[in-house]
Amino acid sequence: MRVFVAIPVPPKAREEVRKACACLQDALGARMVDPKNYHFTLKFIGEAGEEEARRIEAALEKIEFEPFEIVVENAGAFPSARVPRAIWLGGHSDGAAQLAQKVEEALSFLNLPKEKFRLHLTVARSKGIADIEEFLKTGRVCSFEAGSFALMKSTLAAHGAIYETLREFPAQREA
Repeated sequence: MRVFVAIPVPPKAREEVRKACACLQDALGARMVDPKNYHFTLKFIGEAGEEEARRIEAALEKIEFEPFEIVVENAGAFPSARVPRAIWLGGHSDGAAQLAQKVEEALSFLNLPKEKFRLHLTVARSKGIADIEEFLKTGRVCSFEAGSFALMKSTLAAHGAIYETLREFPAQREA
């Protein structure tokens, strides 16, 4: 199974993100991501068997973090705005960056390639040609408190990926 670690986007923030992406709805070449699939990827793992998934869960279970704020406030595309394949909303969050680092350290036993963490939420996909000029002007969309992260399973389908939460890991709140 294909797995990754992500921060889920709560329902109220999902609605704000969906509204901010309205201009993409009819954009030539853009295929929208279902809002229920909105997430911020902390670490893509890839293929993992049942036993390896249990080891990953056990490692992630040991991560301690407090809730933190995520501010969603800019737009872009990978690999570039001129050739958009993944169209995203980005933002900033020191807490998310710190959590990504903790996830990287916890999963070091997997010997995965180290990647620079970039807070982004994929909202649409394209085959490299899409009219996203209006979307790229997007400013502040919303902010929310991230109180958990999850180990997710991704199943590729003709209409897009299907995501399933394998396990959610809540933040520890100060007493």
